[in-house]
Amino acid sequence: MALTGQSSPPPTTPFNSTAGGTLFPSAQKPRQNTGNRYNGGQLVNSYTVIKATSEGGDKRMLDVIFERLKYTIQAEWATGKEVAKILDTGEDVTVAPPARLTTDQKKDDLHFAIWREKVKQHVLKLDALEDAKSKLFSTVWKLLSKIMQSKVAGQSGFSEKSETSDVVWLVKTVRSLVTDFDSAMPEILSVSEALERIITYRQPEKMDN
Repeated sequence: MALTGQSSPPPTTPFNSTAGGTLFPSAQKPRQNTGNRYNGGQLVNSYTVIKATSEGGDKRMLDVIFERLKYTIQAEWATGKEVAKILDTGEDVTVAPPARLTTDQKKDDLHFAIWREKVKQHVLKLDALEDAKSKLFSTVWKLLSKIMQSKVAGQSGFSEKSETSDVVWLVKTVRSLVTDFDSAMPEILSVSEALERIITYRQPEKMDN
């Protein structure tokens, strides 16, 4: 996924999810943020937190953060390949159960023993997948800015979804707030955010009046 105006895609260096949600490896520190979103082949500090639109957050920034998170999940989590798909599709994922045995296979002791073992492994993987979904909910939540957390918490059904660690709902809600904030919030709040962005905007030093 390339950023607009860049000749190469953003790096997919994994981040250490246990180190306060930072998107940079523990042994690698980001270059000083010069104000650019893409700097010298590295993502700068503006890509370490999922921000609300009033803070300068946008879909491109969210996509980069989710891409790096997905890379880490796939590399380090037991069911990472499955659960990481939620960040792309915003849809729930599961694992297919073992195929049912035929009548003849059920009569064969070896076939039946292998099938029973596959069923046991399937149940263990389902448990691991549910644990990973809960972990992903916590990880995404910690990456949200305080303002973004407040906006998510203000959505209908938040209490129930947070109690069940519904990461599919969280990912959909975050994407909606970042990409479709005008339709996701009451009109008066959308206007308020737009005014806030205008008021807090600072003209770049090299921009002509």
